[in-house]
Amino acid sequence: MDSDSTLPPVFARPTLAVSACLLGQPVRYDGGHKRLAYLTDTLAAQVELVALCPEAGSGLGVPRAPIQLIGDAAHPRALAVHDPTQDVTAPLQRYARERLAELRQASGCLLKRDSPSCGLRGVKLRASPTARARRRATGIFAAAVQAQLPWLPLEQEDVLDVPWRRDSFLLRLYTYSRWQELLREASERTALERFHRLHLPLVMARSQAAGRRLTRYVQSSRHPWHHAGTPYIQALLDVLRRPATRARHHRVLRSLADSLQPRVAAPVLRQLHAQLQAYENGSLPFSSVHAALRRCAHQATAADFCGWLYLDPYPPSLRDTKPETAAE
Repeated sequence: MDSDSTLPPVFARPTLAVSACLLGQPVRYDGGHKRLAYLTDTLAAQVELVALCPEAGSGLGVPRAPIQLIGDAAHPRALAVHDPTQDVTAPLQRYARERLAELRQASGCLLKRDSPSCGLRGVKLRASPTARARRRATGIFAAAVQAQLPWLPLEQEDVLDVPWRRDSFLLRLYTYSRWQELLREASERTALERFHRLHLPLVMARSQAAGRRLTRYVQSSRHPWHHAGTPYIQALLDVLRRPATRARHHRVLRSLADSLQPRVAAPVLRQLHAQLQAYENGSLPFSSVHAALRRCAHQATAADFCGWLYLDPYPPSLRDTKPETAAE
């Protein structure tokens, strides 16, 4: 992405590690799969998908005996359902260690929910093989990735079912991809400042306090920043998990509209502000003011306009909902 471009961003192709069964590969314990058409038919056109399967990849075979989590939620064991003496925890943990180097290069990871290896939350856990199951665990592989790469955008596939959560995941995926590109191509602090300026409207639509904290971090020359897990990118990705609200969107939209004032004809700007007022009152959808601001920005082609990534933080072809769905 060219940070100084007067045109909308050109999106690099991020790499997303995905549970292989979600891509239609027959790697489940019963030889089946859980293919998601959104991944294979839509996302694959914009994202490089890399398959992984902890259970098949660690040598458990296909088909194989199903496994379950037993013991303490903090340190569960993965045991075969029909033979509790068969403990496959170590192979799953070894597979995670083997894939960490590859995952460090990825821009995100999407895993299969409810899986004893891949589930991120709410995986069934039993105190003993015969005890009642409770949904309170994290899969063996997922827990290892979380512990070693806490900044990596990591989710399970049910985020794709809820529009605002899908938007949040795609937003973090492409933001982290841009961060990786920044680390590869630049080392001067001014590059970080440009990166922050372009992403700040996205942050302010979610938390003004977080925006101020991140700005103070960037303005301080004491903090190192040129590595994957810097506190800056961790904090940025964390705030982008939150749903934006109508009020904060309106505040950001007005600020961006005002920044275009010297370059846009007065009647056009008055119409834009009228639309912003209607959006604030709830009588106009976000998509309408979003499109209106984009038209004005195209007319202005201002080199210092910092709203392009706010308007299109990932390819528009992947956006099928307004970003504030959860808040409304």
